[in-house]
Amino acid sequence: MADPSRPATGYPVPPAQHPNGYPPPQSATAYAPPPTNPYYYNQPPPYPNPRTALLRRLIAALIVITVLFLTILFICWLVIRPHRPQFHVTSLSVTNLNVSTSSQRLTGYWNARLQVYNPNKKLKISYDEIASSILYKSEILSQTRIPPFKQDTKHLTTIDAEFSAVDSYVDERVVNGINGDRARGSVGFNLRVVADVGFKVGRFRARRRLLRVWCDNVDIGLSANGGSGNLTAGSKECKVRTRGTEDPSSEFSCF
Repeated sequence: MADPSRPATGYPVPPAQHPNGYPPPQSATAYAPPPTNPYYYNQPPPYPNPRTALLRRLIAALIVITVLFLTILFICWLVIRPHRPQFHVTSLSVTNLNVSTSSQRLTGYWNARLQVYNPNKKLKISYDEIASSILYKSEILSQTRIPPFKQDTKHLTTIDAEFSAVDSYVDERVVNGINGDRARGSVGFNLRVVADVGFKVGRFRARRRLLRVWCDNVDIGLSANGGSGNLTAGSKECKVRTRGTEDPSSEFSCF
């Protein structure tokens, strides 16, 4: 009988072998899948913030509206091809011009004639509430009103304006300036026209605008002691603006 206290000798007993010589297959229960989190999988899918979604939709709608507006405006400009009306001073005269150095008083009568041309092929213009002024430098000497009128396309209109100043007080620099210019043979006056204008294409009417016309340095020949004179040069072209801008495409838009 073997002594259990005696140490074992020899080779260890090999594990059990498969009948065909291969090791037995591992049990299917040997692989355990990772544990799942039932709390995570039971949660509903996340949804975007409704405020963020609304903001994105508003921005997209604004971009679409802006693109459509600019497209319509550009097409309208291509069809109409708007241009400013053209103003020229063809005649300007003064009579009984008297400037008192001691009392700084001015008396005079002016007559101006302007030609207004509408160069547009499809745009009709109406002029209302027309006010005109005669100035020396920046000093207003007299003001008047001009009757309203309408212009068809490619139409030329002549308008007249009469100004009068009777014993009107003026600044000393105006007195000295006019007397100094008369000594040199001519006096330069400035003419202003401001009108409320409307534009029409067929049955469509654009919104009204304020038209401003500047006719600067219109010289009238005067002798040193003479009180009457006429325009020394030919027709004088005026500057025309609306809303203080130089771009006609933004002045006469479809909106």
